[in-house]
Amino acid sequence: MSTYPKMPPPPAIDDYSIYPEAVAVAPEPAAQEPVRPVRRAKRPEFYKPFHYLLLAYLFFYCSRIPELVPYLHVGVLLQPILLAGMIMTGTTKTIFKTDIGKVMTVFTLWVTFCVPFSTWRFGSFTTWQLAVQALLLMFFMAAFLRTAEDCYRAMYSIALGIAAIGVLSLFFGSSSLHAGDPRLGLGSKNDTLADANFLALYLVVGLPFIYFTTTWKKGFVKLGLMLMVLPLLVSLGRTGSRMGLLSLGIGILFFMVFANNKQRAFLILGGILCLSLAPFLVPQRILDRFTTYFQANNSAQEEAAESAAAREEMLKLGVKLTLEHPLVGVGPGEFIDAEAKEATAAGKKAAWRYTHNAYTEVSSETGIPGLIIFVLAMFYSYHGLSRYRSHFPRAIVRRAALCIQIAVVMSAVGAFFLSIAYSGILYAIMGLSAAFQLAASKEYQLLKAKA
Repeated sequence: MSTYPKMPPPPAIDDYSIYPEAVAVAPEPAAQEPVRPVRRAKRPEFYKPFHYLLLAYLFFYCSRIPELVPYLHVGVLLQPILLAGMIMTGTTKTIFKTDIGKVMTVFTLWVTFCVPFSTWRFGSFTTWQLAVQALLLMFFMAAFLRTAEDCYRAMYSIALGIAAIGVLSLFFGSSSLHAGDPRLGLGSKNDTLADANFLALYLVVGLPFIYFTTTWKKGFVKLGLMLMVLPLLVSLGRTGSRMGLLSLGIGILFFMVFANNKQRAFLILGGILCLSLAPFLVPQRILDRFTTYFQANNSAQEEAAESAAAREEMLKLGVKLTLEHPLVGVGPGEFIDAEAKEATAAGKKAAWRYTHNAYTEVSSETGIPGLIIFVLAMFYSYHGLSRYRSHFPRAIVRRAALCIQIAVVMSAVGAFFLSIAYSGILYAIMGLSAAFQLAASKEYQLLKAKA
């Protein structure tokens, strides 16, 4: 596994408002090598065009806008260019300097290994393609996010993408996929964000990136992003997603552990304001849904209770298939077909539903080894940021690490309720975590050398 520098012990009080923005750095020695600085000044800038192409790719990948516009195949256009850029800049192996990159590469190889044993190989091959494209995104992020500033710009792109989702869903969103369901979705039947729960996860995960960007940017950009928060929260409320509400609550609690008193007071006042406005901005049927799990007093609560019961049943089926196929599973993306096949053989009606749980999705479709590898990648995405969140000399680096870590935590919670194991926003967050850990490690070594 990769190694990172040991950090000095943290200050006595973990208050982000009192940390200095930079450590004191001693002047460099007068003697300098005449040739090496010239070569170093040229080479790092060569990757910049690909860096900005990656930022554009991240915006579209996280906002899912290409799904809403026919024939807008951004990935098909940008992926070959970014792949060529990795080869030209000699950074194809950068991802292997991180624990996350190594583990996710092994995970994708394991998914590949499971395809021939699938219930339906063609269906698994389609899922495998998504997994490879998601892994490529992580390769691109490790290759073209080389400095902390690069990572800040990536966080900015993600923030803009999620803010765009919030505005688009509020003004152009419609009811979710299921008949009679008033919850908000964005797009048509086959679009990712047409499902209210997927939309809620994207909106929730975007909040820490928007927060960080408002602390990094100034002027109209800062003001514009702050104004974007309200429509985003309204759209989140109108999804009626209890998973989204739970992820948001856990993310807020996590932030408050490391926040100062001023930030905590601001969050509490903001929460009171949101709760006060909710009855005026969110339909009553949606509000009823938030308070229901297994018992109902009206039609909205009945739908919510049925949804919770169905998810519980899918969880049990996922565990059952995992125990029946513990080594290679039923094949990537083949939970639905495997469940239908077993139900038909038993003379029962097939559910024709996804697992709605990324962990049982992986365990039932790629076996227990796949689950272990997947969880390990999530662990490294979170744990590897802790040293930079707590010990790094510069406050902005600590703040960025905290926000990425919150996004990881929110995604991990959302993964208990959604099938997101092979692609999507989760991979962008894990890729950002890997790139940020590399960049922060390099910056720390540089500060240490100059001090």
